[in-house]
Amino acid sequence: MIVERSGVATAMFVRLGTMLNRTFVLPLLIFYPTSRCNSRCVSCDWWRHSGDDDLSIDDIEAVAADLPALGTSVVAFSGGEPLLRQDVFDAAAAFRSHGLTLQLLTSGVLLERYAEGVAEHFTRVYVSLDAATPELYERVRGINALQAVGCGVARLREVAPALGVTARATLHRANFRELPRLIEHAKKIGVDGISFLAADTGSGAFGRDVWRSGGHGPRLALDRAEVAEFESIVERTLTVYRADFESGFIAESADKLRRLPKYYAALAGDGPFPPVHCNAPWVSAVLEANGDVRPCFFHPPIGTIRRTPIQTLLTRHLREFRATLDVDSDPTCARCVCTLSTGWRTRWPTRS
Repeated sequence: MIVERSGVATAMFVRLGTMLNRTFVLPLLIFYPTSRCNSRCVSCDWWRHSGDDDLSIDDIEAVAADLPALGTSVVAFSGGEPLLRQDVFDAAAAFRSHGLTLQLLTSGVLLERYAEGVAEHFTRVYVSLDAATPELYERVRGINALQAVGCGVARLREVAPALGVTARATLHRANFRELPRLIEHAKKIGVDGISFLAADTGSGAFGRDVWRSGGHGPRLALDRAEVAEFESIVERTLTVYRADFESGFIAESADKLRRLPKYYAALAGDGPFPPVHCNAPWVSAVLEANGDVRPCFFHPPIGTIRRTPIQTLLTRHLREFRATLDVDSDPTCARCVCTLSTGWRTRWPTRS
């Protein structure tokens, strides 16, 4: 995920905060408006949630009012499916009233219905696209909605031609062979580009109770033969779609795309996980629909805004978490599939 360029001052405060382990600014907040979802993806458990404990609009308005003092400039709506929340655009308006820029991560299933509201409130939209055929889409995401996603993108293009729309694909055992076809399908539906991730297989992220489910590894991870096949597919893709890498239509560099089969090779016991370069807990946080605050998608919550003000969580509790975090050796970080790394000369934050 790529958000807007920050100012030089913000970048300086981020660097200073990293050096001193202080939260002078927290440029990015990832916010889940609801825990509900109308997909049933094999890589996610949000669809099991009722949304009964979602934050109220008053809770959200209070958070929005507190964020400018933390130097937050971008809020990315994720989840769950944000567009399932009936008052999602009221929540969006609350953040925008405090000068915050909004982005939307969505399945795309409801985009056609809510295109006008999305165009009004969001500056960029990321649409999940995990298959290029209706049959595989239904097998991976649990509903027959590939056509609906295409119609939603088309409607959004009609309403707001200049709005950036990017596809995002999570590749795993069920769909890794789709890599080239996903690129072609992304072009077909008219998005600006596409990015690829491996599937998280063992953390408590994305609404999962790993203690109950035992993780998602068995149905998502690749075996050794599949890893070798995936490596071949990646190399062919790098050759055939060279122009799309060079143009940026495919967000990943060659090295980052090669990380995907290496990640699955490590899961299979063949070598270490690819090195991780990430400073997510220094520049961002995740606010879940029930009020829990995480340092990133994958680490456990550091508290909840239902009991502790968000300023305290992000300036004190987050600092305490970072004081004990060694990204190079932490087992959660080592298995991360969605790192965030910011720098002085890069457009940031960039999730890879």
